[in-house]
Amino acid sequence: RRARGALHAVRALASAPRASAVPRARTGAPLGTAVDQARLGAALARLASAPVERLLNRPEAPAAQALAERGIPPRTIEGFLRPLLAALLYDPELTTSSRCADLALHAFAGGRLCLPEGGADALPELLARSLPPGTVHTGVRVTSIATTAVTTAEHGEIRCRAVLLATDARTAGELLPGLRVPGFHPVTVLHHTMDEAPDTGASLLLDADRSGPVAHTAVISLVDPSRAPAGRALVTSTVLGTPPPDVDTAVRMHLARLYGTSTARWETLAVHHTPEAVPAMTAPHDLRRPVRLLAGLYVCGDHRDTSTVQGALHSARRATTAILTDLGAAGSLNRSEPLRTAA
Repeated sequence: RRARGALHAVRALASAPRASAVPRARTGAPLGTAVDQARLGAALARLASAPVERLLNRPEAPAAQALAERGIPPRTIEGFLRPLLAALLYDPELTTSSRCADLALHAFAGGRLCLPEGGADALPELLARSLPPGTVHTGVRVTSIATTAVTTAEHGEIRCRAVLLATDARTAGELLPGLRVPGFHPVTVLHHTMDEAPDTGASLLLDADRSGPVAHTAVISLVDPSRAPAGRALVTSTVLGTPPPDVDTAVRMHLARLYGTSTARWETLAVHHTPEAVPAMTAPHDLRRPVRLLAGLYVCGDHRDTSTVQGALHSARRATTAILTDLGAAGSLNRSEPLRTAA
């Protein structure tokens, strides 16, 4: 049955902007007594209000071990916290550093998680539109970088005062030999459309029983209608780890149980498998890897901070601050010399 009780305790804490989804666990066992649910709500409230530095000073261990040592009933951990953290960290075994797990729960409990309206490309496109024409160049393949130049396959060498490498960990390691490349968590995302959306509300369903390949799923069109084809509903589902051989069939069978409806007439819109989707953050994990490699050469991405969107953005802020400081322009950008970016 759907475990609603614990979610009522944290629903107020999980409020976010319009494009948000409140997680609900789908489990065959209760999440615990009213006292257990109150403890969970109190624990998440403490996390939401705790200073980040205090969380970073906690003893570090694998997240699964740390959860077992926090005094939370096992049924609450297995019925809600474990599947929630697996969804937030893309790590079904919870080998991730407990400090990273605490930061993820801190963001969730503080209501700071949301979906960008229009999809993941909306934010960079919005930022690009605010820059002068010709500032950003896409579809350009970079073959090598140095502190004062970038060599591209299409346009040869581009001279510059500084280079910021903002890519995934594997590409960063190829362009900067010697840079540490972490392990990765594979992720498969499937999109299905149908005539009428299942009746779940704007919620993220978590499979606490792990009875199939789907870790979490949501009717995304109820949150952001612009993502679905006209007149259709869109369900997006995530499989963590190595997917089964016939992933679409296995996922459809699992979704039928999770949503309590037939998926036979659902149309598969897309299946995306990314073997190196999320950098692993096993304990011990350095949350602040250097972003300034040399004067004039900088790197940012989720592999320099935490393997989350927030971590990637935070590393970018650290790198940008270092660049402006080194160029003597801290606090302002030199608008007379536009930044040239190849993506």
